[in-house]
Amino acid sequence: MTGNLEILYTKRINTIFFDLDATLVPYVQAELTEAYFSDLHNFAQEQLGSAADRFDAAAMKGFQAMKENDGSMTNIQRFRQVFYDAWPDFPLDVEAFYEAFYNGPFDAVKRVVHYRGSEKALLRSLRQRGYRLVCATNPVFPLCANRRRMSWAGIEPADFDFVTNYDNCRYCKPAPGYFVDAAAAVETVPELCLMVGNDTRDDFGAIDAGLPVILLTDYLHVRGNRPLEQAGAMDYAAFLQFADMLPRAD
Repeated sequence: MTGNLEILYTKRINTIFFDLDATLVPYVQAELTEAYFSDLHNFAQEQLGSAADRFDAAAMKGFQAMKENDGSMTNIQRFRQVFYDAWPDFPLDVEAFYEAFYNGPFDAVKRVVHYRGSEKALLRSLRQRGYRLVCATNPVFPLCANRRRMSWAGIEPADFDFVTNYDNCRYCKPAPGYFVDAAAAVETVPELCLMVGNDTRDDFGAIDAGLPVILLTDYLHVRGNRPLEQAGAMDYAAFLQFADMLPRAD
């Protein structure tokens, strides 16, 4: 165990943030990205015909705008603003379009997931010992999409005290404001939270907000140039043992 995890032995934490992609829901990031955008494009072709490429371009602008959101509006408000700037006469409501995708063909993306089956028990054990749990997935999806992604690991929104999504967030990772807002949503402060993730860019934003970070190495996604030593690092099996040793969060 390395990095800033020493804080866990000198200061009690009461909240654990869990990333979703390639952390609680195990898969290779490149495989998921390819499957997602391929299936979304196919759905756009079914709904929009030859205009699918125009949808892809407008959606990508909106997606990037959410990732760069400045906190002045929610992520979905930012997405809508930029998407409709790019395509003012889009023939459908863009949120309804996405929800139809997420509640339907999106489920086929689970073909790239490597099911483990132990996540539900992990979350239940932590909650029984008094920890508040935040599903700290980058909030570029609606809740219905997050619910679907969770189902691929046998978990659900009810397993958490707060699930970040594009309706209830005004920043994205790695902005420190994302982590500060999520801590406030469960009535705590960043210094009493732990971030568990796999991304050395997005999840390392937690460090700037005052959270210690554990990187799970099974599907480690290395981006940026920050030293890995800033976080603790272990595989998922070791994390299960670590979580079992955490004291009650009284």
